[in-house]
Amino acid sequence: MKICFVTTYPLGRRELGGSGWVDRRLLAMLSRSHDVDVVCVTGDEGNWSDEGLPCHSAGSVPLEVRGDRARLLRVAAGMLTSPEPYLARKFTVFPGWRRAAALLRERAAGREVITSGWPGLLLAEAAGVPVASHVAHNVESTIAVEHSPRPLRLLGETWRLPRAERRLLALPDKVFTLSRTDAYVLRGWGIGAEHLPLPLIPQPVSSSTEALGFIGKASWPPNERALAALVGPVRAELDRLGQDVPYVLAGNGTESYAGHRAVTALGRVKEEADFYRKVGLVVVPRFGASTGISVKMLEAAEYGLPSVVPPQLAAAVDPRGPWLIADGPAATASAIASWRSGESTVDVASWLARHNVTTTPTPLLPQSS
Repeated sequence: MKICFVTTYPLGRRELGGSGWVDRRLLAMLSRSHDVDVVCVTGDEGNWSDEGLPCHSAGSVPLEVRGDRARLLRVAAGMLTSPEPYLARKFTVFPGWRRAAALLRERAAGREVITSGWPGLLLAEAAGVPVASHVAHNVESTIAVEHSPRPLRLLGETWRLPRAERRLLALPDKVFTLSRTDAYVLRGWGIGAEHLPLPLIPQPVSSSTEALGFIGKASWPPNERALAALVGPVRAELDRLGQDVPYVLAGNGTESYAGHRAVTALGRVKEEADFYRKVGLVVVPRFGASTGISVKMLEAAEYGLPSVVPPQLAAAVDPRGPWLIADGPAATASAIASWRSGESTVDVASWLARHNVTTTPTPLLPQSS
């Protein structure tokens, strides 16, 4: 089957976070048996190859505008004359949006369209192309309620976005969510959403260390709170339990934690493998509203490592996955201590084998195709 896959930004931009990580794995699964063409909502104008696939972008659609005052004012002015939420207007207000829609119409001709993430579905609506399947990475309006700053609340983001999200999610023939709990939320809206277990790519890196690892951008508020807990109450509880656990921290900004006891702070690493070969257990915290998943717990599993995760993340991905479940600093420290003593073990290898991208069938398209 011929497929047009719509993603947010170029697949090679690994520094931009989890959305691309997800799409690279979906594309690895789809390209095994289908002819796949990729359209990127953002990125430089032109055609190129990424992950062995042809990719295209019309250019001139900015991915992020928060650091550009002139662009922010343009988006705000656009919201005053439109019912669109910020999460839509940040794309549609720019001239490149029309070129991007025209490009998608051209590339989608004769192909089944799969959109991954909110921007791709928004572009498909603008292009007027039918969408066979959409992969929702989050429930976007949940994030807006939790994190929208005051100026956006005054512009009505918390009522604009739910309306737009429900309208858009009614367009595809099928809607899938990365999170089990998100599927439940969308079904409550009357949208027939299904959970999509992500296919994974096993990585040839092994580790025999007992270090606890954390990887992520230190300035992101949930990560900032998590790091404060790790070097504060989690460390204090580990000391009480008689566990002198070394930490390895990676990601932009983690260098600032280098002065803490038993902490190796790597900062940004060129390759994730450089981090994972230094740790034996990964901690994946999550604070605030629960939507979507954390790709870090799945990435750790690809490297054969278990994770300590809160119950809401385990429920979102797989309650029976290779995680140690802990809620709060004291429980996190207890889980780490139990793992180090060998009292708590999980079978990462067997779980990973069941989710291997080379053997996982895709429900994104009819199996008879």
